[in-house]
Amino acid sequence: MLTLGVPCIDPAISRTVDSHPKSVSAWLERLPFASPVESAQQLVTALYALNRSPLDEAARYTLMALYCPVVARVFGSLEMQLAGAGVPPRAQQRQLGVLLRELQIEYSIGYKHLLLAQIQPRSGRINARRLAEVTARLMAALRDVQLACFLTRTVLIPDLWREMHALYAYVQRTRLADSATNDTPAPSLAYRQAVLLSLADPPHMSHAEILFTWRYLDQSAGLAQLGSLPVPTQLGFVIQTGGDTAPSPYTASQIAASLWLDSEALCSQLHATILQLRSGASPSRVGLPPEMEGEFSQSVCIRLFKHWSSGVARTYRRYPTPGRPVQTVAGVGAIHRMLEKTEQAARPESLETDPHQIHIVAPSFTGVAAASTVQWISSNDSAAGLALNGAPDAPLNLKVGDALAVRVGGGTAWSLGVIRWTRMCDARQVELGVERLSPQIQPAWVRPLRGGKLAEPALFVPGLASLRQNARLLVPHHLYQIGMDAEVRHAHRRYMLTFGKRFEHTPSFDLIDFTIFADLPT
Repeated sequence: MLTLGVPCIDPAISRTVDSHPKSVSAWLERLPFASPVESAQQLVTALYALNRSPLDEAARYTLMALYCPVVARVFGSLEMQLAGAGVPPRAQQRQLGVLLRELQIEYSIGYKHLLLAQIQPRSGRINARRLAEVTARLMAALRDVQLACFLTRTVLIPDLWREMHALYAYVQRTRLADSATNDTPAPSLAYRQAVLLSLADPPHMSHAEILFTWRYLDQSAGLAQLGSLPVPTQLGFVIQTGGDTAPSPYTASQIAASLWLDSEALCSQLHATILQLRSGASPSRVGLPPEMEGEFSQSVCIRLFKHWSSGVARTYRRYPTPGRPVQTVAGVGAIHRMLEKTEQAARPESLETDPHQIHIVAPSFTGVAAASTVQWISSNDSAAGLALNGAPDAPLNLKVGDALAVRVGGGTAWSLGVIRWTRMCDARQVELGVERLSPQIQPAWVRPLRGGKLAEPALFVPGLASLRQNARLLVPHHLYQIGMDAEVRHAHRRYMLTFGKRFEHTPSFDLIDFTIFADLPT
């Protein structure tokens, strides 16, 4: 028997519910779609009451059909406004995230009610066509609940995967797995989309990378196939269907399970796409979202290929470090100000008066707030990085890919890291993973020689002879162009250099190689 979690019916709420399709349709058309927050608030309130009202199955089905396109429209609007959200989010972004999750949760509850009513009809007769539609919409709704949690950096709601696993088993038994509606994918496809998104490890992805993956799955998830037995010669994953466990690229392959996800064809297509992008083809030419630029599309496709072909193995062993304090400063500019040991940031001021001489600018310590140092607790550590947790008082808005200066325990030295994953455990508690990039960093000023631009704060990353690693520069993400000449000042030294290879690109910074071609007097 299929078990789904639904709230208790409250007869008192029925007095507040409009169950007349014509008036509900007119009300939905009058929603203020120009204000997604206001529209979402009204929809959540209405769906909350509807899901706790004792309606008969036919009336609920008619009303949910009216809500379906409107919920999808508002969900898309909220999703776009979350693009700049981090952890802990700012007040407006927190409100957007709560509404996004609650809207999709209440919408899914409506279809849970309908499916349970279909399975146990009062008349004893089952409407096969309606049953197929309801199961498809419910699986898609649960899939979208997971997406909402990933986009808002929150933990998955309890029993989400237990219900998705159980629903997939039900549609397999009833031969409804491949029954699609005009605007909703078949339950089997929606389930595979949810599995593959979870295997992509969204906590380690930026907002743009999650949406890219989502659009790619909308086009190509059907290439992955589900079976009952592993195929040793093909790429794939064991899917644990017992309990509430989400599929993970870190799950050991020997876990007992009843499903095998064959990703061979999907990874073959990804590999071909990567080769085309490397040869210079545009994303739109290879069937990817046209608004994505080529380098970004290529990097995400490479990531997805790794996660969907063989999973992810941890290179270094992690060691628990309960209670160890860690201090961090986030962002290239903030780290630069902190390293300059001043509470005020630099304001460019010319060192030379000769207008014909190329010159860099020096810091002027006026008018900018000090860098904010945040206290965390380290939960585990490894040679590659560390996991932190805490409940910051301020909305730090930290995002995957942000540069981070890290100071552990009672030490005085700051090291350089980058945020690799983030998660909100509740309204205040934050967890994040930091990868170590360098044990040392120095503040630097970088001024491009073309375009009349002012100097910008950057970070000089000293080389490591033991790793045969040359010195590098970490510059703001908008500054880098390969082959560009720039003037740099750091540690009482001035020189001109050419930007070389880019080692890493994130929404926050570029970590690059360089070649010095001239020393300048200080």
